[in-house]
Amino acid sequence: MFNLINIKKGEWRRFLLAFSYFFFLLAGYFMLRPIRGTVAANHSESLHWLYTGTFISMLLIVPVFGWLVSKFRRGRFIPGIYLFFISNLVFFAFAFAFKGDATSDWVQYGFYIWLSVFNLFVVSIFWSFMADIFHPDQAQRLFGSIMAGGSLGAIAGPLLTANQVSRIGSGGVMMVAIVFLLVATALAIALGRYERQVQRDKASKVIGGGIWEGAVQVFKSKYLLLICLLMLSHNLTSTFLYNGLAVLVDANIIGFDERTQFFSYVDLIVQVLAFLFQFLITSRLVIFLGMPRTAILPPVLLAAGFTLLGSSLGLVLFAAVQVAQRAMNYGLLGPVKEMLFTVVDRETKYKSKNFIDTVVYRGSDVTASWLFKGMMTAGLSIGQIAWLYIPVMGVWAVGAWHLGKSYTRLKQRLESTAS
Repeated sequence: MFNLINIKKGEWRRFLLAFSYFFFLLAGYFMLRPIRGTVAANHSESLHWLYTGTFISMLLIVPVFGWLVSKFRRGRFIPGIYLFFISNLVFFAFAFAFKGDATSDWVQYGFYIWLSVFNLFVVSIFWSFMADIFHPDQAQRLFGSIMAGGSLGAIAGPLLTANQVSRIGSGGVMMVAIVFLLVATALAIALGRYERQVQRDKASKVIGGGIWEGAVQVFKSKYLLLICLLMLSHNLTSTFLYNGLAVLVDANIIGFDERTQFFSYVDLIVQVLAFLFQFLITSRLVIFLGMPRTAILPPVLLAAGFTLLGSSLGLVLFAAVQVAQRAMNYGLLGPVKEMLFTVVDRETKYKSKNFIDTVVYRGSDVTASWLFKGMMTAGLSIGQIAWLYIPVMGVWAVGAWHLGKSYTRLKQRLESTAS
């Protein structure tokens, strides 16, 4: 095991806490994700509005997050944010439990937007925390394996939902997810306390700065703008696949629980593949190929998948390409993206990273969703739209190459400063 995941002496306790923390966090989220997929299929004609609502919610929440980061230490604002979102989930659990399939459309819309905001904020905070406590060399060795903990949780979550939703309903699934998220919060507190022990009881410093400082920094940094380009290119691709699959499921599968089970099994396959990438492949790829060559693999491989979709289309093939895209996102692109933030300062790790992971992420989602809606309204088929996305992957590959080169230079500079 030591050789398999390349953990050095003195790193085991921190690694296991981070691994378990991410397991319970994503297990809770992925129990809920199939329900969101069902809401998307039920309202596939309104997805562009749901994306827009999510984006507006992000704009409202980001300054609040910036204020929290500026005023409170890490050990307070991280668990506080988790507990806030858990309290929201209690409301949705009761709303879905009492109404079942008859849950109001507006409650379904609210849940879709809430979960989309929840996912990005809590995962972004997790990785900001990881980038804060692991240095770049550790990140290259350990981030893939830590993310594998999340994938195990993301495997357990859909399995629980697929097997239990017909028995306990969506509200019951949400109540179980609350327990998982509370455990994740407790582990976040435990990891923070362990870091204080390592630092000889020295509490983490308040980051300070202005509420919007992280956002302003994004537009001043070529490095951060390249990360935004990477995210925009990926999201244009992934949103097309998500919306297209929702349309195909709406046309081919009938029933709330049946659709929830379908999306659960899709999530399960994605996470099994992602786990194999994270645990066995990703860290070795980054070390062996270097960051630039590793970063261009997802767009190159997805371009081949989109060529298949443009030539032949069906629910199974479309789901298979989405599975491949998401498996590479979680298994390869995700760890790579989080490694990119280990070479920047703390304010960038929390504020700028959170702005990119939320506002920029959902902004690109909104753009992609309206583009999809516009092209469908114009009469283009899903297969024809697939051809139009291949140049996007060309831009993605070029940007990823330059971003990888910039990361390598920053990492070398940081190492020379530390030595």
